[in-house]
Amino acid sequence: MFLICSSCSDDCYLPQLRSCRAKRMFYQTSADRTKTARISAGFVQSGAKAALVALALTMRMDSTRAEEIDFSPYRAAAEYCAGEVVRPLALSPDQRILCFDGLFYTDQDLSLVYELQVGGLFVVRSFGGDEVAMMTLAERLRGRNATVVVRGYCLLGCASYFVVASGMTIILKDALVAWGPLVVDGFCLGLRNALDEGLPRLDIGPCGKPLLRTPGPIYEMRLAFMGPRRVNDNFEEPPESTFIRRTLRKNIDWKRATETSGLMWTWHPRYQQSSVKTKIVYERYPDSQEEVAALAERLRLRARVIYDP
Repeated sequence: MFLICSSCSDDCYLPQLRSCRAKRMFYQTSADRTKTARISAGFVQSGAKAALVALALTMRMDSTRAEEIDFSPYRAAAEYCAGEVVRPLALSPDQRILCFDGLFYTDQDLSLVYELQVGGLFVVRSFGGDEVAMMTLAERLRGRNATVVVRGYCLLGCASYFVVASGMTIILKDALVAWGPLVVDGFCLGLRNALDEGLPRLDIGPCGKPLLRTPGPIYEMRLAFMGPRRVNDNFEEPPESTFIRRTLRKNIDWKRATETSGLMWTWHPRYQQSSVKTKIVYERYPDSQEEVAALAERLRLRARVIYDP
């Protein structure tokens, strides 16, 4: 197992750095309480219509193409949120559209979500932010049976919490959705055993060999959040396909902390139905690494985004 001690320096690409110290306190408190009994955390872990000879290819095509959905109402909502509205959070006059554009902070006022009509649209463009605030809003969106609409980008914590927030998520064309681990100062980024017993996963936790699971408050909140949203008990967040795990294991320079701290990846739609209950619909999932790199460049991301084919 390869381990690196991560640090949140000014050069790190992490929009969540503002809450980095608070998260470390959460993790460190738990680590201290369990110091004398540290647990080794080797985590134990549509239907195709084409001919049988082309089944694999057909399944891939079916999982990536947009379903027979009229995307125009979602595009219209995204255009409204891109216009002259209050930021970061705004509610349309008819209370059918709730917009969020920016970073989530610990003291973010989330009261507007209660005014959103049941079955309304939550349009988001965000790098993420404070995990507790995002989980709180995601739970409220679920209670309103809102449809999440991603415009532009939804990265890191935004992807982890809002893409699976409610019953349906629409990802508009040319929007970049990417996951990645949160690097916390003083902890280690490394590989650990996966619950699905596949290749090791990239994760973060108190340093140890193997990498230690962190049974702190944030970790417990994540488990409680994902519990009613996952289909497969072996599904872990952030999602990592076999291809992504192999890429992380073979192609990352583990001695370069700044490279791994700015690392993100996409998640192919064909894995989502067997992992989470949310119906996730891409208007168009990217076709290649080059397309993902172009999206990242357009957004001026100082990060490497790996394409999950």
